[in-house]
Amino acid sequence: MARPKDADPEQMRVTILDAAEQEFAEHGFHGTRMVAIAKRAGVTHGLLHYYFDSKDRLYEQVVGRLFDRHLELFKQLGCEEPGLTAREAVLRSFDLFWDHPNQVRIMLWEMASASDRVERSMTAFYDEMARALTGLGAKPPATSKAGGDPRDVYVTILGALVVYFFRDPIIKQLFGEDRFTEADRERRRAHLSALLDSLL
Repeated sequence: MARPKDADPEQMRVTILDAAEQEFAEHGFHGTRMVAIAKRAGVTHGLLHYYFDSKDRLYEQVVGRLFDRHLELFKQLGCEEPGLTAREAVLRSFDLFWDHPNQVRIMLWEMASASDRVERSMTAFYDEMARALTGLGAKPPATSKAGGDPRDVYVTILGALVVYFFRDPIIKQLFGEDRFTEADRERRRAHLSALLDSLL
């Protein structure tokens, strides 16, 4: 199918990616249908396939767009950007999750499916993240004090970063359905900051 002459190709790609991101976040890879993405984007099924020839390719682009923001952050940490400490990188990660919560939701779908789809397509991201996280400040496992293993620090911090975004009945009861105001963000960020002070 030919692209309409008056369509802005870059804007059309963004519109489709935005719609696909929402569908994948709500339904996971296997539960998402291309026809639903087309409907949400306001395009025909044929036009969707003009821009993205398969669901796999579209998913890869959606995930890449989300994870690339974090990849840049970890690269900065790896390059020892002045003022960017591991602590600050964690807080910036929280800000990225807050601004783009679909990343957390898509990650959860992937973990639940036991698929390595994201791992295969985002190898550079995971490699860079692993490199950056070795500088969390805790001593190496062989010489660390009890509770100071960097791997445990990483898992604790990751849990603290993402669990707030879960659609969980207990979290809803604790914080309410609408827990994403600016005041909520500041309170949660302050809590993470205090947690980091105790771990790093």
